[in-house]
Amino acid sequence: MIQVKAIWRWLLTARHTWLCLGVIAIAFFASLRPGTTEPVIRITGLVLQLLGIGTVIWGISETRALFGHPTVLQKIKVWVQSFPIRRNVVISASGIASLASASVRARAYVTQGAGENPTTESRLEALEKNISLIYERISQSQAETDREVTELLTRIKSEEQLRQSEDSAIQAKLETTGSGGVHISAIGAAWLFVGVILSTAGVEIAEFIG
Repeated sequence: MIQVKAIWRWLLTARHTWLCLGVIAIAFFASLRPGTTEPVIRITGLVLQLLGIGTVIWGISETRALFGHPTVLQKIKVWVQSFPIRRNVVISASGIASLASASVRARAYVTQGAGENPTTESRLEALEKNISLIYERISQSQAETDREVTELLTRIKSEEQLRQSEDSAIQAKLETTGSGGVHISAIGAAWLFVGVILSTAGVEIAEFIG
């Protein structure tokens, strides 16, 4: 069972090739059987050409979906629904906007006085206490500054990682847009090639297989 699943996944990796060859095989079966008339061959070639042209729409839809835009079918559906004679449906939407509140910081500082009748000893004692309070405030300010710098560096690092991730995603989308649609173009080219042959040489093919 596991081997069957592995083989199935292996076959799916070439699903576009199987689609291309499958359609061509059906066209050959329908048009190259003994006794097939020339109009059937030409119509089969015409269908293949139309399918080849349809791959252009397929590629455009995949590119639009890759960048988050509506597909061609979705655009057509919206356009049909906007027909003026259709009853208009009023759609109301409500939104909530929130504003970040600004934070205000306030600090209260305490100083030590020397008293109403200061002496030299009381002044020295008040000076020592004020110096201690100044050191404490400096230490607190330094700790707050270090914490804010650390938070700022963390936010900058996160922003840098986010930008790198977005740049990688955009690069992947650009590469997919430039090269990812090659398989669709190859399918369309193969169908157009076979379709042109069947449509152009329909009489000769009918005579050959007749």
